[in-house]
Formats: sequence, structure tokens, C-alpha cells
Amino acid sequence: MDVRVVRFLGIAGLGAFLASCGGSPTTPANNAAISLATTAVSFGAQVGSGNPTSQTVNITNSGSGTLSGLTLGTVAYGSGASGWLSASLTGSSAPATITLNATTGSLTAGSYSASIPITGSATNSPATLKVTFAIFPPAGTTTLAVGQDTTFLSTPVIATNLVLQPGQQYLIAVVNTDTSAAANEDFTLFGSMASTQRVHLASRAPLRRSQATPKHSPIYNAGPAVKRILALRKRQDNHLAMLDHNTAVFQRYGRSGRLAPSSGSTVPRPSFSISQTVGTVNKIYIADAFGASCTGVDSIGARTVAVGAHVIVLADTNTTKWPSNMRDSAFYQTFANEYDAVTFPHINTYIGNPLAYDSHLSSIGKITVVISPVLNNFGGGIVAFVNGCDFFPFDANLNDPNNADLGNQTEVFYYWAPDTASGWTGKAWEDLMRGTAAHETKHIVSYTDRIINNGLEFFEQRWLEEGLAQVSAEIWERHYNNTTWKGHANFNQSVACEIYLGPNETPACQDSLGTKPVALTGSHLPFFFDYLAAESQSPTGLGFGNTGSNATPTNYGEGWAFARWVLDQYATTEPSMIMSLVNEPTLSGLANVSSHTGKSVQELLVYFAMASAIYDTATYTAADVRTTIPTFNFGQIFYVGQTSLQCTNTANQVVPCGLFGANFATTPVWPIQPAALSTGNLNAKVTGVAGTAASYFLLTSTGTGQQYIQLQNGSGGSISTSSGLRIGIIRVQ
Repeated sequence: MDVRVVRFLGIAGLGAFLASCGGSPTTPANNAAISLATTAVSFGAQVGSGNPTSQTVNITNSGSGTLSGLTLGTVAYGSGASGWLSASLTGSSAPATITLNATTGSLTAGSYSASIPITGSATNSPATLKVTFAIFPPAGTTTLAVGQDTTFLSTPVIATNLVLQPGQQYLIAVVNTDTSAAANEDFTLFGSMASTQRVHLASRAPLRRSQATPKHSPIYNAGPAVKRILALRKRQDNHLAMLDHNTAVFQRYGRSGRLAPSSGSTVPRPSFSISQTVGTVNKIYIADAFGASCTGVDSIGARTVAVGAHVIVLADTNTTKWPSNMRDSAFYQTFANEYDAVTFPHINTYIGNPLAYDSHLSSIGKITVVISPVLNNFGGGIVAFVNGCDFFPFDANLNDPNNADLGNQTEVFYYWAPDTASGWTGKAWEDLMRGTAAHETKHIVSYTDRIINNGLEFFEQRWLEEGLAQVSAEIWERHYNNTTWKGHANFNQSVACEIYLGPNETPACQDSLGTKPVALTGSHLPFFFDYLAAESQSPTGLGFGNTGSNATPTNYGEGWAFARWVLDQYATTEPSMIMSLVNEPTLSGLANVSSHTGKSVQELLVYFAMASAIYDTATYTAADVRTTIPTFNFGQIFYVGQTSLQCTNTANQVVPCGLFGANFATTPVWPIQPAALSTGNLNAKVTGVAGTAASYFLLTSTGTGQQYIQLQNGSGGSISTSSGLRIGIIRVQ
């Protein structure tokens, strides 16, 4: 028999069998589901303006089978008005697109709503698309030339119309001007653009900041320096913890009457004194615990190793933790000589007198520097600190912990011993000590001024305390680099004057010691970069005074950059402004800065946010100097530091590395990455903007007309008049 006949009979027999069993062939079930790209669309326009640009919503099938028979039902309007919405569908099967158009017409100011049912062969048919149309009172217009800016400082109720042409770009900074970092705010940057001529913009090469280095800049070998800098940054947290310790000590002892009087001749003396005879071993107490106590100390023997007109240098005699072969005794006197010739005059000129309270302490008339390996293990390692316990009368009565104070009752700063594991040994360790001295001596001035002026009733907020200490080290470094006040210093004038970058290095930085002291590269620049990069990712947990994981970049980076910007904008002379801030008797933080600049907190924070928006932008010249930080060319410094360095990795390979990126990363090249927006319907929501922090947007115009911009709350409603949010806008192209 033919095989085809057999096959046919077999199939026919199977069909008969199924029929006899009551079965029949089945068709797969259609479990299609309507999925909308969004279930809510918002339009906005001003009374009497043109219609907002159309919006689209994509429909897809999130189930199985085929989604067909798609239709749009009748628009259902809420109360107030009808007829203002039209909708069309591109096809009856998924995928398809709904196009929505809102007509302003004669609608009065208010909020209007509508809904559209979408039906089809789906298990969830009908689906519903909700549409709102906000009609706003007329707002003024803003027209900016390239480099010009506008700010909205008096109220958070902000609305304006940007007059646009194709290809223009605007940086928008939304700043929370509340002075508390814990005051988080949410917002919506809302906007619409009346239907106008729209153009297609051809793709463009990435825009490059005008300050950037030429493409063929030298490649520097920065491996050893980068590794040291990274280790240094990790130890900065403990320095901040020590500042908190000092604040707690001052609050505890300063308000309990234990402070040595600022006038009078009777001052209790410690049972020991610091010798100015080289070779003498002194008993010194070094803090080795945080908190509000002055009894958590390590008692050491420290030999007097150098004496100058204004400084005494002591070195720990512990040869186990600090072997003699790691010491360079000749450096001690060299350091003392430099302190007398450069550091002490610098402090007196720019900061104040660090010995103003000396007659009520030891009356030695000199700053004491103690070098000890105790610091290397204190809390995991700390480079240097000033201990607030040293400003109170010595009292070894340990039976009364409220009065016990194992301080040294003199002006001291402490510095770590050479650290092999982190690479800070030899000349590198010495160079770091030189710049650190200007930072730590500034703290001594601050503490003595607050004692004399108000008995420590008011203490400076830590971000400004550390920010101004960073300024002190920065200005001190001018003796050895090529930066000047408002001189727009670049990479070669700053970083390359502090760390050796191999044979391609070109700057001729003067240094009588034959080495380069370290200040900016060790903390100022990388911490400023860190803060901006963190702010660009999320403005939550930032802001002056935050105590979270970004506290160190905030205080040593952002705090310094803000203080530097204030000096560049408002100081007649740097010394006069710095001393007025340091010597302020009652105010602290932004209140201190606002008082001595005569500018509102809102103006200070919004303009600083625009000035510190360092990102990959077009070439422009700022029309308002307040949107710049004139002393440094931060854009060029960061660009070179992230694109022109090489390091040797663990496999002994020479690879690109970044001086400012986390763990040597070459990304990001620019710390700020503003959120990209195109003109039209804007509905950008941001949550948790910390007090004093900012959120950035880069708006690119794709048409001709007026872009309406309004600040709303996080839910898209009217913003509260008590909100601290403010806006600054710069046209950058």
C-alpha cells in the first residue's frame, strides 16, 4: 500500500478516536494585555499662549498572543472644561502609538483633567490613560546671550519663558538654600513649549570646555604620587572626627568653667614643660581616643629635635614603632627654619596670631610640633591634628573625670610618622608635613580666637572651619607653585608643582629645598572633585554639615572651594576677609559668611552652585564673574588630571589612571554630569536635595520659540512659599 495512504488513514483514525472520546483540536488561548508606556500625561501652558507640543504614548503587548482591535474610546473630561484634548492612534494592533494634543484656547488659569479608554483584544481591556492640563498665569520672558545668567532668589514660586533659537544650551541649577543639610526637598522642573518651528539638529562632537588642555598634551607618569594621594584621602575621615572631638571637648570643658581666664596673672601650670634644648626628652600626652574626654591619651617621650624663633619640633623616641633608619634628623631644623621664614609669617598675615592665648597656657611663645607613630594607628590612621584638650589647664585628677585633663597646655599640632604601607616616607612625608603645618596652625588660631572672643560659647561649623584651614594651606603653597589670587591657575601651575610627573613635566616651580611641598593635590582638589561627582549622581546626603559618607569631601573639598569662591568674589583683600571670618565672635557657617559679605544665603549658594558646575560644556565667557572661581581653572585641572596621567598597575603594566577618580579611575573626566533635557514638555522629578546642595540640568533647544519653565513640588503641585529651593540659569551656548 502507498505510504501516503497509510499516513492518511492513520490521521483519519486518530480524528475518529478523538471524536469518540468527546475531544476536539484546540486553539491556543489569547492572553494579550495592553501595556502603556505611561498611564499619566501632563501638559502645561500659559493663559492665552500657543498650544503645547504634542506628546506620544506607546502601546505594547505585555501578555501572550496577539493584541489587536485597538481603539480609543470617547474622552471623558473632569470638571471645569471640555474639548481641549484630542487623541489619535497609529494602528489597531500592537505595537501602536497614541498621539495627544492639548488646545489652550480660552482656558483660564487652573488644572484640567481627562481620561481616555483604550480597548482591544486583551484581558485587561479597557486600559485608561489619564491626562492633566495645567494652565498657568502669564510669566515674564528671559532672553540671555551666551555667558549671561539669571537667578530667581527671592521666592521658590518660579516661572519664566526662555526665548530660544535652535542649538542654544542652558545650564539650570536648582539649589536648596536651606542652611541645614538635613532639610531635604523634592521638586519637579516642569515646562512646556508652544508649538513652533522645530528643526532637526545634526549630531555634534562632544563639546569641550574652553579651558581644556590641547589634545596632544604630554603624558605624565604619576603612578607613585597617585597611590600616595589615594592613601592620604582615606585617612582624612579621622581628621574630621578629631574636629568633632574638639567641639565636644570645648562644649564640655569650656562651659564648665575650666577654661583658663583670658585675663589675669594666675594661671595653673602643668607639672612638666617643653624644653627648647635639643636632645632633651619631654613627656607628652597624645590623644588616642575620640569623644568628649581628655583622658584618652598615650603618654610618650618626645625628644626636642629642632628649635626656631616660632616653633619647637619634638620627635617620638619609640624606636620600635618608628625605627631610626626611617628618620632624617637634618629635616627637622630645615622644617623649623621654613616655619619661621614662611609659615609663621603667612599665618600672621592671612589668618591671625596663633600665640594670642599663649600667656594663659605655657608662655613658651612658640608653636610645638610633635611627630609620633601614635597617629599612624589612631582610629586607623590620622595624618595630623590639633587637640582641644591642650587649651585647658592640665589636671591629672583622674578620680574626677569631669575635671581630669591630660593635655599639654600649650599650642601644639601633632603629625604622623613615616608610613611605609601608604608610600608616605622620605621626602614625600617631609613635603606633606610642610603644607600640613599651614592647615593645622590655622586651627590653633581659630580655637584661640573663639576662646578670647566668646569663651567657646560659639564654635565655627566644621565645614567652614576646615574650609578656611584648606584656604590657609592653599595660600601658603603659593610660595612654591605658580598660582596667584584670581590668576586662573591651570594644572601645570598647581598640581605639577606638588608631585613629580616624570620627564614630560615642564613647570619651573621654585623650591629652595629641592623638593615640592604637597597641599592642593593631597586633599583640596580630589575632595572637591569627589563632592561634585557625588552631587551629580544624587544630591541626597550632601550639603554643608552632612555627617554621612560624603562628609569628608564636603568639608575638605566643597568647604574649601566655597571659601575660595567667597574670597574671589567679595574680599577687598584676602587677609581682611579671612580674619573677619575666623575672628567672628558669635556667628558661624553661612550666617558668618553672609554677615561679612553682605550677601544673602540664597545669593551665595545659587551663584556658587553655578560657579562650581564643572562639566563638559561649550566655549563661553561668563558675563557675571560670580559664576566663576577666578583663582583656579578647575575645568582644565580636572581634565588633565583625568586624561593625561599613566600609572603602573599591580601587573607592572603602564596604564592610564586618573588623579581625581575613585581608585585611580579615569572616569568621570568631568565631575558634574548635568541631566540632559530637550525643549518641549518638561517633567523632571528629583527627590531628596539636601540643604545647600544642587541639582543640575542642561537644556538644549531644538526649535524656535519660548520654553516655559516652572518649579513645582515633588508631586507636581504648587511649591510651598517656605521652600528653600531657588534657580540659577546660564546660557552656555
